[in-house]
Amino acid sequence: MKNEKELSLAEKNRLLTAEKVKKALELLKKSNKPINISSVSKMAKVSRKTLSTNRPDLKAMIEEASSLQRDLRDSEGVISKPKGTTQSDRLKQIREKNKKLILDKKKTLEQNMILTKENMQLKERLADLEEKLYSQAELKVVEMKEK
Repeated sequence: MKNEKELSLAEKNRLLTAEKVKKALELLKKSNKPINISSVSKMAKVSRKTLSTNRPDLKAMIEEASSLQRDLRDSEGVISKPKGTTQSDRLKQIREKNKKLILDKKKTLEQNMILTKENMQLKERLADLEEKLYSQAELKVVEMKEK
């Protein structure tokens, strides 16, 4: 490995960031706080993007520590709440609401179809009545002329 004086500024910053993350992980383990990218980035004062995207080595380190912490907690009998439970509950509620809305839509479409048929029948009846009225009016006009 190169001597510290031979390292470029970027290499020094990478080492410094790695040290900050290691210290943050140790502090989080000791305080028994949840270990995730967000908590480590806050504790180490490093951006989340650096940890999650730019530095896959640090991301792997955090994920490993988080997994170990979860395993320890589960082995002690403290079962952590599965992630997304509330989200799955909301998803079930939304699906039920969606089913209800689909049924309402079907009922509305059926009513619309019935009303459309009724409207067509009424228009036909109106046309027939108008035709009869006009035919009777023509008969009267013809009869008056003959007299």
